[in-house]
Amino acid sequence: MRLVQRLIISHSLLTAVLLGAAGFAVVALVRMTSLLTELREDHLGQVQEEEAVHQAAWGVEVAARHAILACERDPAAGPNVAPSLKMSLRRLESLLAQYGDSIQPSIRNAAEEYRGYARYVSEENTCARLFEPALREKRLIWDENLTDAWIAVVRSLHEVVLAREAEAYAIGATAIVMGLIFGALAVLAAWGVARWMARGVTQPLELLSTQARQVGQGNFAPITPVGGPLEVQELASELDRTRARLAEIDQLKDAFVASVSHDLRTPLTRLRAALGLMADGTTGPLNAQQRRVVDLARNACEREIRLVSALLDMSRVKSGKALRLEAGCLLDEVLDSAMEGMHGEADEAGVQLELEKEGTLGPALLDSAIIERAVANILGNAIRVSSRGQKVRMLRTVTQEGPPGHTASGTWAKVVVRDEGPGVRPEVVDRLFEHFFTSPVGNTANPPGIGLGLPLAREMMRAHGGEVAFIDEPGPGATFAVWIPLEGPASVRYAAETTPSPSPSAPSPV
Repeated sequence: MRLVQRLIISHSLLTAVLLGAAGFAVVALVRMTSLLTELREDHLGQVQEEEAVHQAAWGVEVAARHAILACERDPAAGPNVAPSLKMSLRRLESLLAQYGDSIQPSIRNAAEEYRGYARYVSEENTCARLFEPALREKRLIWDENLTDAWIAVVRSLHEVVLAREAEAYAIGATAIVMGLIFGALAVLAAWGVARWMARGVTQPLELLSTQARQVGQGNFAPITPVGGPLEVQELASELDRTRARLAEIDQLKDAFVASVSHDLRTPLTRLRAALGLMADGTTGPLNAQQRRVVDLARNACEREIRLVSALLDMSRVKSGKALRLEAGCLLDEVLDSAMEGMHGEADEAGVQLELEKEGTLGPALLDSAIIERAVANILGNAIRVSSRGQKVRMLRTVTQEGPPGHTASGTWAKVVVRDEGPGVRPEVVDRLFEHFFTSPVGNTANPPGIGLGLPLAREMMRAHGGEVAFIDEPGPGATFAVWIPLEGPASVRYAAETTPSPSPSAPSPV
């Protein structure tokens, strides 16, 4: 599923929730409008009809009162007041004919009483009939009945209004509750959609970012397939193709380095032999200046041979070939040999080398060439960053504690190399073991190396089941530690080519 389809689905879901809330609000408004319409058309319309009849009946009462006052002033005023009574009568009869069947019986009965009264007093002898005691008493009763009837109409209307108001409140409360429910659903839907999008998009991207970082660091293992949108999957496929191409280039690079190193080793070996013959005087005696030049050439040749040997060892290790383990190998002799091999370079740089050993070691199953090369690389790196008159100390101890992150139990030899140089800047600590990474060190006149010493040392020791790490310690200088497993090849990552021991009954290492 592409990202645009995911976005359409997520937005459609939220839109559906919002439309549901809007639809319920519309339904609530329609119901409230219908209540108002019913109140206006049914109840208020009937009240208006009853009000018209009530006003007409009350008009007869008012006309009768005016006529009584006129007759009290002039007993012969009957013919003059009768028309007003008849006019009120006609209006009342017209409204009764129009609304008589739809209005409340109490209003209708009171109005019919007034209609009969108006007919009687307006026919003849208006003043005399107006003053009849029985009719005057009845008028009082009709007046009370008409008033009570209107009060009942108003009370009934009030009750209807209250009932409709309660219904409107109920509808409003329901709308509020449903709005809150839809709001909660919208929040949950938004959270769910965000989580779905995050899990479907960001997690694959984070995995791809991690794998891309690993590829950038030289780990060319196949890319783990990822899910998510098709765009992310296409990106993963492209990254895997790039990884495969980089792996091919890395293999070509390793093959080139191995081939060049192998081709350089033979002429360098011959050059070393020739320089050795010259130094021994085989080709003739040398004066002091000539001997000095030959010694410089021999030291340079030895450094190049060590570099070529290190590159060959790295190629052997990275190609997955077996280690050449030697039964009965003495680690202290390997360390002495590594220290001895670096004395020429140390003397040239004016740096003093010191080796200290704590505890005793017996024979062990080790690849002496790999270990010697790794330790020599670390010593060479320490010599290179040191100034004249400074010391490089190497301390070998025996410990049951493995390198950082190693949980298996066992006996380890720990070799710590400390120099008195300017130390390691914090910003380059994470890059110390990157291939071909170099950085100027302090104010030393020595140029930086080619950036292979520490990476090669770590790869060699990891191939042997050990580790090389930088130790951040207070004070001047830099400290590196090498952990070497002493309990056989069980922890070694490659199958061992064991060299037969001259003494199979050698004791176990301690």
